[in-house]
Amino acid sequence: MQQELDDEFMGFTNQPVKYGIFEMFCEISINCITLGDLLEKMINFYSLITDTIEIDLSVDQENIAKLGFCFAQPELDPDDFLAQYLLVIWHRFPSWYIEERIRLKSISFSHKVPSYIDELKIMFPGNLSFGESSNSISFDAKYLKKPLVRTHKEIKKFLAHHPAIIMAIPGDETTLESKIERQISDGDHSKLYFPKISILANKLNMSSLMLYRKLKDEGTSYQKIKDDMRRELAINKLVSEKLSVEEVSELVGFAEPRSFTRAFKQWTGLTPRSYCKYQSVN
Repeated sequence: MQQELDDEFMGFTNQPVKYGIFEMFCEISINCITLGDLLEKMINFYSLITDTIEIDLSVDQENIAKLGFCFAQPELDPDDFLAQYLLVIWHRFPSWYIEERIRLKSISFSHKVPSYIDELKIMFPGNLSFGESSNSISFDAKYLKKPLVRTHKEIKKFLAHHPAIIMAIPGDETTLESKIERQISDGDHSKLYFPKISILANKLNMSSLMLYRKLKDEGTSYQKIKDDMRRELAINKLVSEKLSVEEVSELVGFAEPRSFTRAFKQWTGLTPRSYCKYQSVN
């Protein structure tokens, strides 16, 4: 429906928001560090795009955070579909991003008690209230300090299945590949360091043999994960930050530029310099 109407608010506001805006925000969000950063940036981002919805984040004296959505023309959403949809999105998406279900303290709706209240209780576990001044979710402010643990690759996979994937409450499951990427990324974000697989296995509470087997079951390997991370960081540093081949070689963990150049050509089919020239032309 969003794609057909080219409106992420699905016609329930007086001003359409073009389809793809949420995806653009997700790309920007990769630079956020904590959940608080993410929500503040989301509020600023949407305030620049539309005046149809006012979004607010506050923390009270009891350290309870409240994320609220107030519609300029609520009559355009007579069945409160968009209001409930936004609350679902902005509970599930942050929960997915910190890889921990955010426990809601309360959920407030501006509309009256609907006939399907039992369904709402399933969608929004917590204390429900109706006839309020805005649609909002409240939760412990401690979540705002939680780090965002998803990688850029995971964001891409998430967007490929959005919005269907977001409608299920996130659990704690994740791929072993993602766990390894986060273990490596937890250190110096500007430089890659790959621990020995025995050390990595120990951090993940398993033996080296079990780690090998589990990665094989997922159709990957530690070497492939290292190559993927090196390639992604190398391309970003070369193309976006315009660093030299020598600088990037060191950042992605190669002892010398020649070894990095050979590996980069295997990854992309081009040398680093040729790749940069191709990107500048296209």
